[in-house]
Amino acid sequence: MTPSTGARTWSGHGLWRYRADLAIRGDPVTLGEGGTPIVAYQRYRLKLEGMAPTGSFKDRGAATAITAARAAGAKTVIEDSSGNAGTAIAAYAAAAGLRARIFAPDDIVPAKARAIQVLGAELIKISGPRSAVTEATLHATKDGYDAGHARDDAFLEGTKTIAYELYEELGEELRDVITPVGQGTILIGLAMGFADLVASGRMERAPKLHGVQSEACAPLVRGASIGRPAPVVPQPSIADGIRIPEPTRAERSYAAVRYSGGRWIAVPEAAIERAWREAAAVGLLMEPTSATAIAGARVLNLPAGAVVIITGSGLKAVERY
Repeated sequence: MTPSTGARTWSGHGLWRYRADLAIRGDPVTLGEGGTPIVAYQRYRLKLEGMAPTGSFKDRGAATAITAARAAGAKTVIEDSSGNAGTAIAAYAAAAGLRARIFAPDDIVPAKARAIQVLGAELIKISGPRSAVTEATLHATKDGYDAGHARDDAFLEGTKTIAYELYEELGEELRDVITPVGQGTILIGLAMGFADLVASGRMERAPKLHGVQSEACAPLVRGASIGRPAPVVPQPSIADGIRIPEPTRAERSYAAVRYSGGRWIAVPEAAIERAWREAAAVGLLMEPTSATAIAGARVLNLPAGAVVIITGSGLKAVERY
């Protein structure tokens, strides 16, 4: 799609074709992220972020975050993650020649833990609540660069490129976009990207953004009416990637949904698993977390053509089928 008059010209391939619109300094660190496909599924359009180099959308944020870290002179980067972000940061740190220390809950999915280690990062498992992982991470940042996806705005510069790609492929057909929400890095990134597109004159209006959580851990959904996360005791969930009881960017997640005219929804575990297995039955292998968005789209009865963000590859969870 041709940019509007006055808009920056995009050229090249993948995430870094949008370099002119990214607030990131330094030579790009890249593993070929971005440019993920959109496929039709039932009445929806699925954005397959599991096609990324390490199998999740987190590669976009890792590319920009590690580029910024290296430009700032970092030697060691620190991250806390339940799996996907840790894997992405480990991979891009390795590509940049940086050391990485990844703090994770002690119940991290084994396949994700092993991936972090294979990529050369130091994995530190922390017992106790998710907040204990963050606390340990923040203590460690005294001796390293904080590349935490829940705190580093450079990470969001990568995730906002999903909005650019959706615009280029679908243009004004975009009406609704729905995504699983844990820390909110896709949701906030989408809001940033669409705001850029409207401000530059490329788009007349942004689509509605909808946030989905599992009923097993839904602090943002439970607190949506008052604008702050509700206290929750997280229960076991098949959607481990969004099992975040204390999201750090809650106000920005709420703003993304509110200003776009979107909605929040929590879906039961049974609906997530059903959506996950139904997708696999027609060849779509995705993480259970991703299927949360399909289940949410059904509950919200989103119109035909709504975009569902498929956040990660099912190859990371294949032993759970």
